[in-house]
Amino acid sequence: METKHVHNTNHNETVLQLVQGIFHDVRTLSTKEFTAAKLEAKQEIGKIAKASVSLGIGALVLSIGVVFLSLMIVFLLVQYTILPLWGSLGAVGLTYSIIGGIIILIGKSRAAGAKPIPEKTLRSTKEDVRYIRERATGH
Repeated sequence: METKHVHNTNHNETVLQLVQGIFHDVRTLSTKEFTAAKLEAKQEIGKIAKASVSLGIGALVLSIGVVFLSLMIVFLLVQYTILPLWGSLGAVGLTYSIIGGIIILIGKSRAAGAKPIPEKTLRSTKEDVRYIRERATGH
């Protein structure tokens, strides 16, 4: 009978060690995945910040150019058509409003397809979870 008891104790210790090993692996993998996700997010935020500065400066310079070109179009309409100054300003403003609305709709549809979740890290985490589940179930 003592042989059974010793064998059962060894089996329980082995299962306990296996469970402890699984929890240790889960903790290690989750720490690594969290660190990888933070690093990936920092890199993406850095890229976005650099791009935003360039885009902001470019948009400012472009806006100044558009204002001057718009004024030129307004004065051309006043000079060469029967439209008064207010009518020329209205025509140019309406044209820009329509174009701006179209651009906003395009941007909105593109933004809907953006994924703010770090895809690589999420995929890696799923693979790790699958590995741990297989290891825990013995398959």
